[in-house]
Amino acid sequence: MIYTLTASPSLDLVMTLPKKLESGEALRATHEEWRPGGRGINISIMLRNLGIDSTALGFVAGFSGDELMRLASESGVRTGFIRVMRGRTRINLKLRDPDGDTRINGLGPVVAKNDIDYLCHRISGFHDGDFLILAGNVPPSLPHDIYGKFCSVVRGRDIKVILDAPCDLWDGVLPHNPFLFKAKLGELSEYCGCDPQDPEAIIMAGKELRQKGALNVLISLGPKGALYLGADDSEMHIKAPAVAEIVDKSGAGDSMIAGFMSDYLTYGNTKSAVMMAVAAGSATAGSSGFASATEVRELRELM
Repeated sequence: MIYTLTASPSLDLVMTLPKKLESGEALRATHEEWRPGGRGINISIMLRNLGIDSTALGFVAGFSGDELMRLASESGVRTGFIRVMRGRTRINLKLRDPDGDTRINGLGPVVAKNDIDYLCHRISGFHDGDFLILAGNVPPSLPHDIYGKFCSVVRGRDIKVILDAPCDLWDGVLPHNPFLFKAKLGELSEYCGCDPQDPEAIIMAGKELRQKGALNVLISLGPKGALYLGADDSEMHIKAPAVAEIVDKSGAGDSMIAGFMSDYLTYGNTKSAVMMAVAAGSATAGSSGFASATEVRELRELM
C-alpha cells in the first residue's frame, strides 16, 4: 500500500479575476472552484488517475476539514485523516488574473502531542513492502523535525520513504536514508547554495544529498526535465517531452512522484520510473488539472 502523508492539507479556492487586482479594489470573480489541496493529496489524486490506489493521511479540523475530506473522497482518494480539536484546515486562496497567479496560504490547525502520537501509532501498523510519501510543508504547531520522527517509526523495516517537501524540512529526513528524495531546483539552490544555472553545481548538490543519506535523488528542472542520481551512483538528465502549451504548472511536481510510483510498482526499476516521472509532470503542466493516464503514456512514448 502507498500512504501519502500531508501534515498540513488544504482546502483551495481558485478564483479567476477579469483583471489585475489593485490594492483597495473590489472585483467580482468570473469563475471559482474549490479543490482538495496539499502535495500528498495531489499525489494521491494523480496516482488514482494512473490506476494506483493509495491512502491519504494528515491532520484536519473544522468545517474546512469536513469539506476537504468530502472533496478528496469525491476525487476517488481513500482517506485516513486524523481530526484534531483546535483550529481548522487551512484555506488557500489562489487569485488568477491576466498577469499570473497570486497565492495566499492559511496557517492550518493546531496539532497536539496526542494527535502526533496517534499518527505515529497508525504508521507503526504499516506492513513491509509499503511506501510512505511525506509531502508538503507542516503547520506552525508541528516541530520541524516531525518528518524525521515519522521516519524513525518505520526505520529498520522494509518500508520505503519518499520525501517531497520544502528544504527546511530536509535535515530531519536525510539521516533516515529515504528511498527517493525529490527536490525542486530552487529549493536545492537555497539548501546547498549552488548556482541554479550551473549544471555541474547542481550535480554536486545532488551528490551532497546522497552523501547525507538519500538513496535516490530526483531534481526537478522545470521545462528542462529532471536530473536523477541513483543509489548505484548513476546520473541521468531526462529531458522533458514537448507539450503543445503549458496550461497550469500546479501539481506538476506532485505528478512526478505519482508517475514514478506507478512505473516503479510495475517494473521495479528506478531509471524507468524517473522517465515516467518526467512524463507525468509534463503531462499535468500541459493540462487543466491533473493529466490522465492516456496523456502521460503518450508523452512517455515520445521520450
